[in-house]
Amino acid sequence: MTLPAYLSWQAAIPVLHQAAQILNAARLASLDPLPNALRHSLRPIPNGATTDALKEHIVLTLDYPQGTILVAQEDGAEILRVNLNAHTQDSLSKTVFSGLAQAGYDLKPNSSKLTGANRFDLDLTQGQIYADVQWRMFQTLAALKASMYGPQNPLVLWPHGFDLSTLWFVEGMDEGRDPHLNFGFSPGTPDIGQPYVYFYAVPALNDLRDQIPDLFTWATGWHSPGGYIPYDRFANESLPEQLLLDALLDVYRMASARLMAA
Repeated sequence: MTLPAYLSWQAAIPVLHQAAQILNAARLASLDPLPNALRHSLRPIPNGATTDALKEHIVLTLDYPQGTILVAQEDGAEILRVNLNAHTQDSLSKTVFSGLAQAGYDLKPNSSKLTGANRFDLDLTQGQIYADVQWRMFQTLAALKASMYGPQNPLVLWPHGFDLSTLWFVEGMDEGRDPHLNFGFSPGTPDIGQPYVYFYAVPALNDLRDQIPDLFTWATGWHSPGGYIPYDRFANESLPEQLLLDALLDVYRMASARLMAA
């Protein structure tokens, strides 16, 4: 089945991205540091993203179709529900954390980066469409992850860039030290101008440029050179997930062999 047109969900991304950063602030205020900065990540779910359980035995969930941040106890009992619309990032953050404090959960987030002043106006239909797109891309990357052998990071959502990503390692699991591949999906960045599936290798494997499938465009302005497949190259395919999985597996086989031989 084809993927929805980018224009059918594009306007939802700035709102959902800023709201996800509020969940990130909650994780940073509650949890101890994790390897590879995973404290800064969220777990994707079919309707959006979640913090998973914090030390306070609460869970924050960003529900894209409902346009809400839900705070609940680990057993599911609802503590607080806040609609995104009519808020700014700044006011939404203050409402969520003041509500938590009133309920007895006095998290002390660093709000210095939660200062967005644009009033949210999320179209809930677009929120639903993007929840479906994100989950389909998550499942595609999960299928790739299940086919890779060796140490790997979880497949997570990064609130900083609002992208899905997982790391595969030759050995060890230190992103700053050990050779690895990064595979992910971004809902769009200014340099590319549309959503895309991507990979890069550390250390750089520049000669992959001439070996990867033709679907990919080579990129050099990232953390390390890599390739991406723009949304308009796969969204209208009858089986876009299979197309992407085949291309990413080709990259994994070539790049992992190169890194292991180094």
